[in-house]
Amino acid sequence: MRVAVAMSLTLALGACVSQAPTGPAQGMVAPVAAPLRVTKAGQPFQAHEGVAARRVAEAECNARGRRLQPSIYDRFEAGAWVYVEGCA
Repeated sequence: MRVAVAMSLTLALGACVSQAPTGPAQGMVAPVAAPLRVTKAGQPFQAHEGVAARRVAEAECNARGRRLQPSIYDRFEAGAWVYVEGCA
């Protein structure tokens, strides 16, 4: 008899607890953006062409339906401008 009462009480209390939402976003982690490397149509940029490189990077992200995520870690590297956080 005590087992039946304990189970009934447990089931009754369980009905009072709200369930966690379920769906495609449940338990998913946002993807980490990949760095975006830009050049001048395959030709290297020069270090002083940061503004032009930024425009190319913004256009690339816009073409993907996203926005460029600038960072203090963006840099010029081997003829390409690297935007560490890429498009988001």
